[in-house]
Amino acid sequence: MQTVLRYLLMLRHVPKQPQKIDVNTLRERLAEHGVDVSIRTIQRNLVELSEVFPLTTDERCKPYGWSLLPDTPLLPLISSTQMQRIAEARDAALAGPATIELRCVAEIKEQLEAFPLNDSQQLRTEGDSLRLTAQAELTDELIVWLLSYGGQVEVLAPTELRTKVAEQAALMYRYYRSS
Repeated sequence: MQTVLRYLLMLRHVPKQPQKIDVNTLRERLAEHGVDVSIRTIQRNLVELSEVFPLTTDERCKPYGWSLLPDTPLLPLISSTQMQRIAEARDAALAGPATIELRCVAEIKEQLEAFPLNDSQQLRTEGDSLRLTAQAELTDELIVWLLSYGGQVEVLAPTELRTKVAEQAALMYRYYRSS
């Protein structure tokens, strides 16, 4: 996910010809968004992106300058709102783990005990269901883990995680609903 976001940020900062941007300037722009990568990584990424997007490099003088071909339609690859969300997600990840609260069906108790989310996991019975609490980073891997339980698990907190899982479930529903 980090790589995809870096690619999008890079494309957002590459101007159309005749303007160009060098790798050092692009690295500074990425750093302004909290993305710290080496110049060599940016160079490799630009080469990879040029295989898919109409990127070109001016190698007549150093530092080489990168630009989009002049007839390329400008697409708002990342809006300001999306940039803000990316920054907030990065800041939240840097702030450390969040408290995860899940409501689970009782039938998966043995599985959750045998294969816990992590060492901080706690389970308690609440009527016909279980309440799982744990400290965890809000990562794509966590979302995949949650989705693997399907309708057997409901995210109660944090709201950001609940929203992300709901968005993924809605996307899945679109694929599987009858036409």
